[in-house]
Amino acid sequence: MNLTSVIVAAGSGKRFGSKKQFEPLNGKLVIDYSVEVLSDFGKIVIVARREDMDFLSDRFNFARIVEGGKERMHSVYNGVLASDGEFVLIHDAARPAIDNDMVRRLILAVRDFDAAILAIKAYETLKLSEDGFSVDTLNRERVYISQTPQAFKRDRLLEALKRALAMNEVFTDEAALWERYYGRVKIVEGSRKNIKITTKDDLRIVGCLLG
Repeated sequence: MNLTSVIVAAGSGKRFGSKKQFEPLNGKLVIDYSVEVLSDFGKIVIVARREDMDFLSDRFNFARIVEGGKERMHSVYNGVLASDGEFVLIHDAARPAIDNDMVRRLILAVRDFDAAILAIKAYETLKLSEDGFSVDTLNRERVYISQTPQAFKRDRLLEALKRALAMNEVFTDEAALWERYYGRVKIVEGSRKNIKITTKDDLRIVGCLLG
């Protein structure tokens, strides 16, 4: 299958206190785990901050390293633009606990539906709030928690990114962008271990899971 994986690693780490994609994790760096898994499925593009590009080029000399943009969507656009092939897979470097089975199932889905994401069913009661008060309870049977990787037909995702950037529209992830312009996205069952590292506690939890 002709696919490129775009790994988004352009975060500044302001909230975390450091660049979490480069934090040590069980003898490796956080980003190493994603690169190792995704390199089994095709070419790799890593989107990074300018000051990190030389480091990444030396560490992953088989990957294409491109500079990120002001916001995540700009970074994803730069990564997709630098990719080639029929399909593109977008992944956050801060999710190191992916595995080959997750990616394989995602790729099977995107071939049939042009857009597919990993997601898990909400497993706790979800509340809608206003001004600090719970005003409604959501039906968790219909609610999923989105994860990455997310996979798309490359030319269609690129066109949607161009349209959104031209209109100054902001989307929380690429699936939301696809939904806006094209409609439904296929859900592929993810895993609760596929945690996005946002806090120091998350880093410790993922370390235990991978250890």
